[in-house]
Amino acid sequence: MRRAPAPSAAHLAPAATRLAPWRALGAAFVLAALLAPRPAPAQTPLPDPYDYDETVPAPKRTAPLRWQPVELGKPGHRYKIPVYANRNLAKDDLRDIKQVLIVVHGVKRDADRYYDTAAQLLTHNPDRARDTLILAPRFSGSIDSGFAGMAAWRKSSWEDGEESIQANGRPAPVTSFQVLDDLLRSLDDRKRLPALAGIVLAGHSAGAQLVQRYAILNNVDGPLRRDGLMLRYVIANPSSYLYLSNERPRPDGKGYAPYERGICPTYNQYKYGTDKLPAYSRETDDSRLFVRYAARDVTYLLGGADNNPEHRLLDKTCGAEAQGATRLARGTAYLQYEYVLAARGPKPVPLHRSSFEVGGVGHDNKGMFGSVCGAQALLGSGAQTGERAAACDIIPPRGK
Repeated sequence: MRRAPAPSAAHLAPAATRLAPWRALGAAFVLAALLAPRPAPAQTPLPDPYDYDETVPAPKRTAPLRWQPVELGKPGHRYKIPVYANRNLAKDDLRDIKQVLIVVHGVKRDADRYYDTAAQLLTHNPDRARDTLILAPRFSGSIDSGFAGMAAWRKSSWEDGEESIQANGRPAPVTSFQVLDDLLRSLDDRKRLPALAGIVLAGHSAGAQLVQRYAILNNVDGPLRRDGLMLRYVIANPSSYLYLSNERPRPDGKGYAPYERGICPTYNQYKYGTDKLPAYSRETDDSRLFVRYAARDVTYLLGGADNNPEHRLLDKTCGAEAQGATRLARGTAYLQYEYVLAARGPKPVPLHRSSFEVGGVGHDNKGMFGSVCGAQALLGSGAQTGERAAACDIIPPRGK
């Protein structure tokens, strides 16, 4: 009987010993995998460029805000502009409206965002929401789509009061000053708005440039007041102002003096001064313009952090640079300039002014109009704001 062959030493070795070569081979594969170059992960895309004009993104709406076409002008020269509003202007009953707030957008023509800013204020003031009409007109650009058949302007020419373009399919040219005239006159309608007592015309940035010049040059303020409508102007963070003499802030900060024409030959031409005023202005005498402007109810709002001399949207032409290095510097200088002019002569000129610096806010319409003083400037004394609303400091006349 044959016996089975005796097991060899290899067969008698423990299993762990027999598997060692396979474990070593597996470890080699793992090490190779760890050392092998891996494809570079996809780079995280950079965010959109910083938006200096709107530092706080607007909340997403459940549905896009729709503008309304508003027809203005006299018979024979009618035209339409887009307007965002909190009422249906064609169908709603407006007999309960006591105040109208008109907000003018900046250079981006984002009237919908400016409307949002005003509408947000009303959420903090529900009692005023019932009788306040918000209007945010849009000065459309000639390249903007979706506004066919309406008045449109080349780039930001509207901020200076210039005419809309003349083109096929567009209405006859109309100045942005005339648009404001016609819009205000349309509100002076006692049949449709019998309870209306006041109108606030507010602008920020480029819109503030338009409002400041309009406040000086318009001829409808007086007639509106005689009809019982109080018109107030709110001017926030403009890049420049319309001066009513050939003086500008001295470089040493000590008063005002004529600017050096060798540095800027056109510094006193409109839109920075009263040389070559537009045809819209019926009054051309500097002194009379100032006395009339001094009597108008104007609130200036200056952002305490709007002090970047290299801001990409800051006007850096020599006419603007003659007024100061930053929006905050230019605004502060202009406020003091008004007091200097008012104090001249045998009898001081009364100034109907309110001036505030909004703490910690830069070039941002939401921060400016949503501040404590901004809300009250737009909605009136006692208006409420959100918990994070910026505080304000009164800007007093220099030396007081």
